[in-house]
Amino acid sequence: MNKLLLAAAVALFMINSPAIGDEFEGSEGASIAEATLKGKQAQEILNELNCRKHEPGDTIKDETDGTMHTCPQPGK
Repeated sequence: MNKLLLAAAVALFMINSPAIGDEFEGSEGASIAEATLKGKQAQEILNELNCRKHEPGDTIKDETDGTMHTCPQPGK
């Protein structure tokens, strides 16, 4: 009985895996990974994530070195 339940769980996971992957496409996690692959520094990525919580043009404090940064306008 346990083997049957395990096989059903594995089959369900295998069937739903592509759907789960599509759900997170374009999410913050994917964009962070893409930014890392493009060679951005962690500090830049953290500033971008912090800017997502604020309006374009707002000034934010950098968490790593304390400098002030202005959030860019969308598309820049």
